[in-house]
Amino acid sequence: MTKKSKITITILSVLMVFLAGISLMVLANSCPNNTEAKETEATLVGEVTDDGGDSNLEVWFQYGKTTSYGYETAHSSQSGTGVFCATVYNLEPCTTYHYRAVAKNSAGTSYGEDKSFTTKCSVIVDVKANDSNGPITLKYKDYVTISWTSQNADSCTTSGDWSGSKSISGSETIQLNQIKTYTFTLTCKNNNTGKTESDSVQVIVQPKPPTVITKPAIVTL
Repeated sequence: MTKKSKITITILSVLMVFLAGISLMVLANSCPNNTEAKETEATLVGEVTDDGGDSNLEVWFQYGKTTSYGYETAHSSQSGTGVFCATVYNLEPCTTYHYRAVAKNSAGTSYGEDKSFTTKCSVIVDVKANDSNGPITLKYKDYVTISWTSQNADSCTTSGDWSGSKSISGSETIQLNQIKTYTFTLTCKNNNTGKTESDSVQVIVQPKPPTVITKPAIVTL
């Protein structure tokens, strides 16, 4: 009786982003052809190139932030050679991951070569009024300081009750000259990914008591 040999596998491509520990194996004809990167999910693609003479296979992926991996996708049955893939979720943005394809037959388990990819970066924007997320209430003619920060952004623009381009972080003091609810919105963009994100803060302006003076008497002769 001829002893069955271990299978040979290669990793073809990867598509990835944000949720560690959850995976979904999909049919080979649904697998992507090219590597794509997202922020919070990914599809890992591998191929069994030689089934070692035993076509009853079990295939899966290992992945993680180091070559120790730490996570693996659900195991799936496969008959013979061919492409397989799995989608994983809950990955961290702007993070490099390592991964490899794995396949097993009755002779043992084979591992594909280690590969790595970096997930895309999410744009994060935070706008505050007087260091508060709002809404806050101020009086007519008061001043408010609008401050903002962003992450993974290259440019920012404003809308609502202010206008123009802004730096990716900063502050601005504005006098509130109308009785109304002001809305200050900042939208920031990552030029590489085209992704944008916005945040707003509201300031409610109320009237304040009038200012009154008493005129001095003028005595006429």
